[in-house]
Amino acid sequence: MNANLLSDDFYSEMTKKNIGVYTLEEQTKLRNSRVIIFGLGGVGGMEAILCARAGVGHISGVDPDTFEVSNINRQMLAMSSTINEYKSDSTEKHLKDINPYLSTNFHNIRVTQQNVHELMDGHTLVLEALDDMPSRIIVHRAARALGIPSISMSGSPPHRGFVSCFFPDDISYEDALNLKTKGKDMSDSSVVKFVQDIKKARALYSVTRGAPETWANDFCNGAAGWIITPIRATLIASFSCHEAIQILIGKKPLAPAPKGIIIDLDNLTSPVSVINPSKGHFEAYEL
Repeated sequence: MNANLLSDDFYSEMTKKNIGVYTLEEQTKLRNSRVIIFGLGGVGGMEAILCARAGVGHISGVDPDTFEVSNINRQMLAMSSTINEYKSDSTEKHLKDINPYLSTNFHNIRVTQQNVHELMDGHTLVLEALDDMPSRIIVHRAARALGIPSISMSGSPPHRGFVSCFFPDDISYEDALNLKTKGKDMSDSSVVKFVQDIKKARALYSVTRGAPETWANDFCNGAAGWIITPIRATLIASFSCHEAIQILIGKKPLAPAPKGIIIDLDNLTSPVSVINPSKGHFEAYEL
């Protein structure tokens, strides 16, 4: 049996439990898709795993960081055996273990305005799972310029998350999140500081939703990092991948922007909802 036949047999057996939820034609679309994930941490690492198991045929990943012990609480590929390894290398190795015939292209570099187009070009869909807003803006701008759908995510303590899909001809990421950055150079230190301050506002707003005030003050002062649980990261990744698959197989996602999937596990009546903001945009500090 030649390699192609072996690959076909493996893929068919691996994805056969999908059939019935997805048609054979839709599964073939997934196999022919090329997805790139920016950020391979708690959300992005799980997105990579889900895309591989769903049968996406090519996955690229971009992340400059190595695994640390503090990543273990929510990053599914952070283990005692992978500490100090590049997230990109560990993720690619793990995905090849899931599907040895998977096409991959992983990079242990930081996304910038200078390299984003080259990294993204030729892909079918972009999953953004970055933890800093300047890089998020860079990625969604590039996806729009290249005509590629992109999926955004965000999460805030204690148990809140946000997912939305952006299409090149519809509302932009910056407009949907009411960011006053359109047309501004994301390498300008004053613009970067302005965007980074939004995350500080998010931390303070999170206090009104149940986050510890001492943590929010420490975060704003640079004495603490962003807090996140494995539950929140996994939920955001799962909803992001569901939206990705819907787009890739030609179906309408739950939340094309300006709509957004809102996750709030402290909301006893609607822990998950799809919201269409009346003003056509969300306030970035709330997300």
